[in-house]
Amino acid sequence: MLDTGSVPMIGNFVRESLDLHLFFARIMREHAIFMQAGFLAKDVTYVQQAEQFKCQYDEILKEALMLSDCTASEQVLQSEELVTDKTLRAEQKTQELTGIPIDRALTAEEVRLNPDLGTIPAEIEPQVRALNQKSMLITTSFAEFKAMVLDRVTHCCLACNLFPLQFEHVYREALFYLKVLKRLQNNQFVDSRVDLLEQEIFWDEIMGEHAKFVRHLLDPSERALCHKAKELAKSFERLEQKMKGEGLPASSFGRLMHENISATLLIAEFKATGTELILACQVKSKLSPLMTDHTLREANYYLRVLQTWNPGYLGRG
Repeated sequence: MLDTGSVPMIGNFVRESLDLHLFFARIMREHAIFMQAGFLAKDVTYVQQAEQFKCQYDEILKEALMLSDCTASEQVLQSEELVTDKTLRAEQKTQELTGIPIDRALTAEEVRLNPDLGTIPAEIEPQVRALNQKSMLITTSFAEFKAMVLDRVTHCCLACNLFPLQFEHVYREALFYLKVLKRLQNNQFVDSRVDLLEQEIFWDEIMGEHAKFVRHLLDPSERALCHKAKELAKSFERLEQKMKGEGLPASSFGRLMHENISATLLIAEFKATGTELILACQVKSKLSPLMTDHTLREANYYLRVLQTWNPGYLGRG
């Protein structure tokens, strides 16, 4: 017999787990797509392994979608961290350019999700725990694959059309996904300020690296965009260093959160504009529209996390 006092905790566990999968399973499958597109034709084994991980995350996303209708957070569904108005077009164009099949039906289904109605059925909790466990196993293997590829690239044993830092970047994102999943599985609750500080340091580094990747993948003739990307990278490097400062007082913490929101709004706008330009073939670069839309969704995720703790600040009207 379920203790009614445990229902809110189960509801939070289910909602947070599914919100996490709806975002990160998509991010992971796109990492697999980017890796698959980056390997050379002779490295068939690596291409096949990346394809397998893509298919595994398709299955995680399918299961999460099945469990998420009327369960996912309205805030998450409205944040555009799961799907933007560019995602379907970006998937279609990237599939045309790379020849890698992308299940766009999952994206269309994610768009149609209904938000949590306030009553999450407790009986789906075991299914969600099983999904978390399955994703942890897959993501552990995927992180190991990313680390192995990075090692071979840095030791000049493997050529690839991705930067070594991109492999390190996607490896860290897999570890972050795993860390949050483990906390959820263990029903761990951490101090909100400590948890937010940890997330800000992590995402400031991620946002800064996005700007660096964009700068180096743009054609050198795109001087204005290259300059803007360089300035955005510098702003996140400064924020990351400030957030890592020892003994950060509460007053500074609040001020830096405001700075993080402002900087993330700017980079989200830059990524959104860049994605539209790439889709319209109006910018010269080595960027795929799915890659820039991918980074836009990560910025939207970070904005949602920040605004959860600071509601109403710099609303995105």
